[in-house]
Amino acid sequence: MSLRTLDKKTLLSSATASGAGNSFSVERSKGWTFIIATESAGVATIDIEAFLSGSNSWHVIHSQSVSAEGSVMVRDDHGHYEKLRANISAYTAGTHSVYATGTVDSL
Repeated sequence: MSLRTLDKKTLLSSATASGAGNSFSVERSKGWTFIIATESAGVATIDIEAFLSGSNSWHVIHSQSVSAEGSVMVRDDHGHYEKLRANISAYTAGTHSVYATGTVDSL
């Protein structure tokens, strides 16, 4: 049995303001798991967004409101996208990060 190869991305790292993080090309991966982590308490809405060719725009695939320290796991077993990013669409306070892990193997 061989191990699956994982594609790991940090979509946001210790963000303290509204706005989008860096985008990543992920067209060779699918089956995504996202961790939305709040490192210091504060209210925010964090969107995980995908870009697909032909649409010429970002689309929210998951929106998560957070307010306390801790993390939330979001699974997207079948998502296959050209690019991914995280965007803090509403921000009051806190420090927030988003991590994504997908597989480069077929599910």
